[in-house]
Amino acid sequence: ISALQNIQTIESTLGRFQVVSACFVAFAHGSNDVGNAIAPFAAIVSVLQFGNVPTEGFQIPLWTLILGGTGIVTGLAVLGKKVISTIGEGIISLQPSGGLCAELATATTILIASRFGLPVSTSHALVGGVVGVGLVQGSKSIQFQTIRSIVLTWLVTIPISAGLSGILFVILRAVFVR
Repeated sequence: ISALQNIQTIESTLGRFQVVSACFVAFAHGSNDVGNAIAPFAAIVSVLQFGNVPTEGFQIPLWTLILGGTGIVTGLAVLGKKVISTIGEGIISLQPSGGLCAELATATTILIASRFGLPVSTSHALVGGVVGVGLVQGSKSIQFQTIRSIVLTWLVTIPISAGLSGILFVILRAVFVR
């Protein structure tokens, strides 16, 4: 019973540290995903203001970053619960120690990618971090059905997004370019 109490005490302590690691992930998420989401919009704003696509010395207006951050926060608040639940509960039975490690790895990966200008996804990195914890615990702890669904969703979104953006482009060009 003493060993079990020690584990529970350690997990409880790490749960408090996980609040800090979650903030670290939120910071990293903002450093990369807002840029990924806002870059096309910022380019459009620049074209509307200056008549061309910027190639060097591009200054992104603060209001576009605020708009992007607000959009991500709103999306997380309205639709993020299911994603958070899937990653936090659907892949493995995640304890605070595993969550802390997955979050620290995710935030570090995202910040390094951001430093090099690589457009990566925080949710993809977090899934990888959780799977890494599951592999250390033993592959039997991983819900591979959930992983399969996540990967399939990732693969399906690329052609769907490509098709929708092409259709929207054709429609908008027909409406605005004569």
